[in-house]
Amino acid sequence: MRLRRSRHSTARASHRCVVCLLTLFALSGCAAAPSTYGNRARYSPAFQGYVMAKNDGSDDPGKNATVLLLRDPVTGNKLRCREDVEQWREVYEDVATDHAHDANASVIAGVTGGILFGPIVFAEPVGSLALASALMATGGLYDSLRSDSGRELLIKAIALYRRKRFAQASALIERALAKDGAVGTLDEAFLYLGLSYAEQGKDARARIALAMFLDRAGVRDVDAYRDAEARLKKLGVTRTPCHSTEAVDLYW
Repeated sequence: MRLRRSRHSTARASHRCVVCLLTLFALSGCAAAPSTYGNRARYSPAFQGYVMAKNDGSDDPGKNATVLLLRDPVTGNKLRCREDVEQWREVYEDVATDHAHDANASVIAGVTGGILFGPIVFAEPVGSLALASALMATGGLYDSLRSDSGRELLIKAIALYRRKRFAQASALIERALAKDGAVGTLDEAFLYLGLSYAEQGKDARARIALAMFLDRAGVRDVDAYRDAEARLKKLGVTRTPCHSTEAVDLYW
């Protein structure tokens, strides 16, 4: 009887904690957007596009800051001109609010899961450990048998580029992009693809790839963007300048 009361007590306490956490979330979930992303969208030289992030006194957000890189929702290209940001400002005010809300939801879900399932794991430790062990074994087997990911292919391609094996590098990057398009937006795939094409005399494809890097890559790398612009200029391409890259106020 003593054990049964203890379990009931734990369940009631868990329920009270969940209710408290959800209440706090409901009160504060959407209020975190201005504190997370600041009150202005501003042009970031490090990203070569407009970002929403807390202002730490410089043009670029801090390396540990939460950054929302603004893109045209139709083309996926980065917003690099004030006039483009003003067109899509309301959309990104809502997106930033959603991100802050979802981040809070993730925290609440994790804490709530620990409260709800912690007593179960404690009551059935052998079964829980067996399940965790099985999941780890399955994950390890998958990792050893699977083919290279897009990111892994890109790393190999960059090594080939640095060894001046440009044809092999471009072929591997094409495969990486076909397998996982995210390497084009989250990594420097289009940069090395464009440089590899240029070294092979494939100027038309080099122009496209380097422009894609400038327009879409979400990496923090000022030097890489400068290299891409310089190579494009040699290929006869000059980007259309913006009317302005001044900061744009957000309306929370």
